[in-house]
Amino acid sequence: MRKGRIGRWPLGLLSAGFVVSLTGLLTFALAIPEATKKPPSFPLNLFSEAKAEDYIDEEDCTACHADAHASFQRSPHALYVQNPRNALDKRGCQSCHGPGGPHVAHLKEEDDIYKYVISYTKARPMESATACLRCHNDTLTMAHWRRTGHARANVTCTDCHQMHWEDRLGRERAKAADGGEKETARENASKAVKNTRAPAFIARPEPKALLKADEATLCGSCHRRELTEFRHNFHHPVPEGRMVCSDCHDVHPNRDERKRLRPVKENCVTCHPETAGPFVFEHDPVAGWTGEGCMECHRPHGSHNPALLTTFSRGLCNQCHTDKANNHFPGRTCWQSGCHAAVHGSNHDQTLFRP
Repeated sequence: MRKGRIGRWPLGLLSAGFVVSLTGLLTFALAIPEATKKPPSFPLNLFSEAKAEDYIDEEDCTACHADAHASFQRSPHALYVQNPRNALDKRGCQSCHGPGGPHVAHLKEEDDIYKYVISYTKARPMESATACLRCHNDTLTMAHWRRTGHARANVTCTDCHQMHWEDRLGRERAKAADGGEKETARENASKAVKNTRAPAFIARPEPKALLKADEATLCGSCHRRELTEFRHNFHHPVPEGRMVCSDCHDVHPNRDERKRLRPVKENCVTCHPETAGPFVFEHDPVAGWTGEGCMECHRPHGSHNPALLTTFSRGLCNQCHTDKANNHFPGRTCWQSGCHAAVHGSNHDQTLFRP
């Protein structure tokens, strides 16, 4: 009995030491003064530092911004921010632009006026995204946004979406350019869509999700090479208005699902299920075992070759099957000569002669 009691002492001492250490850490954490915590940066500081009296009546906003207020009333955003049950920082104009009191108080300070209001034509891309994600954080978190290609390219929410029903931002940027102000690279890259909004194709679906233009025009303002590829004789039916960019590309999560990085094949077989397989005898690129999957043979946007092929005739197959290049002459193509007809895979023939 005495030996067992002695054996319990080290365990009891360890437990007591752990409790004492944990208590000390908690005491130290609570003792850290609030002043040492990093305050939120612009534009979140406008809301965190605001008092109730800093939020003004919306009529004061319309005195100077009547056109903007009128266009906002036709926007889907208006339905949410006009709810009287919302907190002060989620009501009316000030839900997006910050409390109006400091803005009015510093109107005469031309150098610092934009430190007290969120102007989406003047704010940096990350600042604009931060303001939008105050409400849209159930769709996209700031940490997630920072990792997207658009964020790394300094593209922000208002480059594609409009808060107001009419694209007032594009007209303002056009005026700024005419006045000799220096445009940023981000504004120059999408000047065509934001200022003139000339459609890329005649047939185009109605813009959705408050986009400033149809998707082909909007995406093509930056992705010009891809837009040009749709003008090849063989292309996906984007110019005909039967497809849009987001049918294949996940720009960012929507409100129903988080962003998924899908392989190329998973995108393609949504419309081309006959090529999905699995087959008893697989063609390696189609199965995803080698190469770039579907893009090993096809171009995704457009091509001057039939079926969006990267190249035509037997030269396409010879890129991989080099051993057949010098002693194998199937005619125009390997799959049209009556031989390898099942190019995506076969359930009956390992040489892909028939499906």
